[in-house]
Amino acid sequence: MTKYVHTLSVDEVETLRQHHRQTKTASVRSRCEMILLSWEGLSPPEIAKRVRLSHRTVRRAIDRYEAEGVAGLDDKPIPGRPPRVTAAYLAQLEQWVERNPRELGLPFSNWTTANLADYMAQQTGIEIGARQMENYLKRQRWRLRRPVLSVKHKQDQRQVAEKKSHA
Repeated sequence: MTKYVHTLSVDEVETLRQHHRQTKTASVRSRCEMILLSWEGLSPPEIAKRVRLSHRTVRRAIDRYEAEGVAGLDDKPIPGRPPRVTAAYLAQLEQWVERNPRELGLPFSNWTTANLADYMAQQTGIEIGARQMENYLKRQRWRLRRPVLSVKHKQDQRQVAEKKSHA
């Protein structure tokens, strides 16, 4: 059975075109295109060839649009457990990762992802693994590294410049 979208008003067409232009999600963009192509008179198998998806996917998009309107074109929430790590957790992580572990009464001088994950679990009650902690740190563009010991701040800059000029 061939399924077409209902006759769209000028406002509906403009809303679909605007949604198609403004969305950053490829799947939403292709669903908007499917609806517009159906409105232009193409059948689901013809639309499927154009958008390189199955005719069932096209029919499903048309059915969702008919039932829910433009909101039906957006991606549905992914089912499953919500993430354990919250914005508050990340805010605390930012505070503690900047501090020296010794200031917090810990027996080590440098954070490792395992140490940081354990400390955060004690403070927040949210347990995550070292690898997951590393991923969160990367997303925040933080890195745990060993400190580089240097005596550069103790050097007399004139002597350094003088030595370089004689070399």
